Amino acid sequence: MLQTYRFGDTSKILRLLTSDFGPLSALARGALRPKSRMGGLLEPFVEGNATLYFKPNRDLHTLSTFDLVRSRQSLGSDMARFAGASVLAELVLRLAPAQRDDLVFETLRTGLDDLQKAPADEAAAVSLARIWELIRVLGFEPALDACLSCGRPIAAGEGARFDTSGGGLRCADCAGVGVALPPRSLATLRNLSAGSPVPGVSTLQVGILKEFIRVHVAEDLRIRSLDFLEATGV
Repeated sequence: MLQTYRFGDTSKILRLLTSDFGPLSALARGALRPKSRMGGLLEPFVEGNATLYFKPNRDLHTLSTFDLVRSRQSLGSDMARFAGASVLAELVLRLAPAQRDDLVFETLRTGLDDLQKAPADEAAAVSLARIWELIRVLGFEPALDACLSCGRPIAAGEGARFDTSGGGLRCADCAGVGVALPPRSLATLRNLSAGSPVPGVSTLQVGILKEFIRVHVAEDLRIRSLDFLEATGV
């Protein structure tokens, strides 16, 4: 479940990522009624088996039944977990292919599960690593091996600048624009962008991620949950 919102007095609109058909929208009639069997189940980040009545040539279908598989309620117990899960869900909601994509589905599922299991002191690192992993699956990846200007490989233990508009690094010799990354910060960025959570996540890392998504992934489309992630102050 990517998103839910009220429809009328008693129903909900659901935005789903399905394993069979990709992203879909569904109407859950009566879900807000006190005696509804589905009311408490239909929340963001839950996973289950849904039965839908498809309407040909319509974007909104009707939910018949929903059998819960994973509730993931603990994602709401920690700000970093919740913010990371929100970014994953919004990226899929706004940018995932319109058709079935098994890799996107599994990346979202695994990312949410990893966030749920992460200890509180590791939740921020897991959030950023899983977001970078989803970005890579969606077809976007920063160039972190060599300088964008001269092509020289940037070795471990060396600092560089991250040029957001160029989508990668510029070495000290070429200088130019970009956020200065000392060797340790660059090593952290490389690990996170490879999907490996590491200690040392900071507001600098969140800012780089946010701007990379804005420029290269969302093409200036605002991903509101990224503002929330940044505001958590990880």
